[in-house]
Amino acid sequence: MVPTQTLPYQVILRNSETPNGAALSLLSCLFSKPSIDPARKNQHRLQSTLLGAVALSHGIIFIALSILTSQIVLGGTVVSKATSTCGHWTVLANNESDRYLASSEWILNATLDTDNYVQNCYFGSQGTGIFDCEMLQSQSIPFSVFHNPTCPFESHVCRTDSAFAMETHNITLAQLGINTKLADQLYFRKRTTCAPIREELFHVKTYTSNDLHWLKEGDDRTLYGFYFGSPSFPNGTLLHMVLNDRLGPSYDLTAYYIPLDATNTTSQNHSLRLSDPLPRGYHGPSIVLLEGGGVTFHEKSNDPLWSVHTKVKYGNGTLAGINLDEAPVMYRMDSDLNVIGCDERIQICHRSTNRCLPWSGLMPKFKATELDDRAAVDVDTVLDINVPLLIVTPLLAKTSIPDSIAGRGGSSLRASRTLHNGRQLRLEPEQWKTELTYWFGLGMARLQLDIYKTIEKHDGRSIEGAMNMWADLRNGSMQDILCGKIKFRSPNHTSLSFTGVIVVVVVSLVLIALSFFEVFVDLIPAKWRGGRLLVWASSENLALLEGKQKVESEALDGGEMKTQEAEYGRYSRVPVTD
Repeated sequence: MVPTQTLPYQVILRNSETPNGAALSLLSCLFSKPSIDPARKNQHRLQSTLLGAVALSHGIIFIALSILTSQIVLGGTVVSKATSTCGHWTVLANNESDRYLASSEWILNATLDTDNYVQNCYFGSQGTGIFDCEMLQSQSIPFSVFHNPTCPFESHVCRTDSAFAMETHNITLAQLGINTKLADQLYFRKRTTCAPIREELFHVKTYTSNDLHWLKEGDDRTLYGFYFGSPSFPNGTLLHMVLNDRLGPSYDLTAYYIPLDATNTTSQNHSLRLSDPLPRGYHGPSIVLLEGGGVTFHEKSNDPLWSVHTKVKYGNGTLAGINLDEAPVMYRMDSDLNVIGCDERIQICHRSTNRCLPWSGLMPKFKATELDDRAAVDVDTVLDINVPLLIVTPLLAKTSIPDSIAGRGGSSLRASRTLHNGRQLRLEPEQWKTELTYWFGLGMARLQLDIYKTIEKHDGRSIEGAMNMWADLRNGSMQDILCGKIKFRSPNHTSLSFTGVIVVVVVSLVLIALSFFEVFVDLIPAKWRGGRLLVWASSENLALLEGKQKVESEALDGGEMKTQEAEYGRYSRVPVTD
């Protein structure tokens, strides 16, 4: 006979549709009737608790698996595939006008793409929904700013004692979207230190009508010279001419990056020589030249890039019915040319080996053995280091401040947003730092987008003369090595979590296997099962019903017997009378 106390549990476990329902039913058995014997009551509660805990755990596992099933989708993160058009595309300028125009258009388009991305996705911007800020592996590259660092030039070159620096955090190549073995171990950091410098140090000559007969009286031309050390310029010097323009309603902004070979630093113009020149990576200064003689200001400004203190002289008489003597006081920039010079440098490091290359210019050269000694004897280590760095390092040169301006002139100034009809309506307290911070962010975003654009030759890049720097090389193509290494987010793809899928599959298989427990038990020889298993196996639903009826019948018979005994005892105590 099946023991009476096990029947409720068997009924519950066999007939519950869900593990949580079984748990509730089993735990409800804790509240037994008061008439039950205390010893049996404690045993009853222990069994109910244990079985209820097992059923509840079973239900919790199913709930967890349901949650995991909804969380195994990571999103649209995918890895690029090797295609015939993947690579670093560019247009090299030459003396042909068509090729020069194509190169300028290419550079301008890349800069405008970057500017749009920064306005929508950098500096805390959340995007407007028009621009996709989530297509890159990282939305932006974080960097910090430092006020009042040391001037990067000789002390007499800087106009003020105030310099300004911007430096990225340690940016792993994985953050840029590189998907290789060591992408999360190799990282770089970039530091740019800028300061206003004295433009008079580069003054060559001011031409007047006495020097050039075609110049009008007062229409002077001032010539400045910046030594490049390049045979492309006369005497290796870039000449920059500034007009004495008092009517132009906008700014003219020009910028140059002056990469110098270490062998040329000794002959470099002393005024442009950096205080800490680096022998690697064609390290040299970046210069920003701002002109705005025709722009007027409502207020004075001590900003070192603008320096506005000079009152506008209107002259006597009237203009369009307005008495010039009663015109409001306006100001203009103190100098026809204001200059900012910057020291831009890069350092590459390997986190696992705790080694860093020396700081260098924006065209760093490297050897794998400098970052890991194993590269001297292990070809795989060489490739693990070289492949991601070969993707990134050629693009670092385009992160310079001049490349962020890229020939756009005054439109690349944040101050131009508050310039109206030749009047500067407002300047920030330190406008020059605002401009530099934005240009630095542009450089970092340019790096992100340039890496993304190596995935394939995008639509619209059909300019004649476009060259793939990964394929069109004298020593052969590197496409097979470098392509298919970029991770990005695509709305057309879905990625799954490998760990999440495996957990769901494995635990589900275990639970399914446990659901066939009785089937497996039937396959075990009877002599190995034990008495309890034999009892459990014999109590199918019909056996449970028969057992229940038998128990109820015995209880009923027992009750009738006790009633009869009580009646007999009552009658046996009645006195007999004659």
